[in-house]
Amino acid sequence: MALLLFYSLVVVLGILSMGFQMLASRLLSPHYGSTVVEWVWLISTFLAAFSAGSVLGGWVSNLPTARRGRLQIAVAAVGVASLALTAFYQKPMLDAIELHFIPDVRDMNNQGGADMNMAVFLSCMALFFVPVTALSSFGPQCVGWLAGCGTPPGKASGVVYGVSTLGNIAGVMLTVFVLIPNPHLGLKRLLYIWLGVAAVSLTALIVLMRLTAKKD
Repeated sequence: MALLLFYSLVVVLGILSMGFQMLASRLLSPHYGSTVVEWVWLISTFLAAFSAGSVLGGWVSNLPTARRGRLQIAVAAVGVASLALTAFYQKPMLDAIELHFIPDVRDMNNQGGADMNMAVFLSCMALFFVPVTALSSFGPQCVGWLAGCGTPPGKASGVVYGVSTLGNIAGVMLTVFVLIPNPHLGLKRLLYIWLGVAAVSLTALIVLMRLTAKKD
């Protein structure tokens, strides 16, 4: 049962990460259009967050049990808080950034201009980098947990990231083909759903890891 719950949570975190990228593109498009500039910065921000999260998670997973538990809670809290900031305040934040860097709507025609690049870059960093980093940090920790349960480290890494990637694929498909087109689910409501699922899944994962750690 513990392994079933564990793999389910890994899939959910994968869904949250890549599904969030699809939601992010919908958040940006009313302000900057669906352009190659938007996607370059959006994909780069998510990749940078995946990288930073992997480094952070690898460091946390090697800490002593008590300190590791405290930092897991702290990282999860930061991730949920930053996701809440995106869910509740994304519009005024995007409006302020857009107005500061592109005060004249005619400047939107200059898709490759420095102001456009800076506006999209800051929007991505402000709204998406921190929550995605926090979510990604639990990948290496999941590998460490599974290895601690007796799975060889190489196999644990392959299984966790393989299952997580399946969650990534499911997140893209589910978000684009089911959730976004649903007339009863607006973008703001989807962000609230992401926030709630992230809070519950991260809490469940931390509890599972802590209960196991007490038995070591």
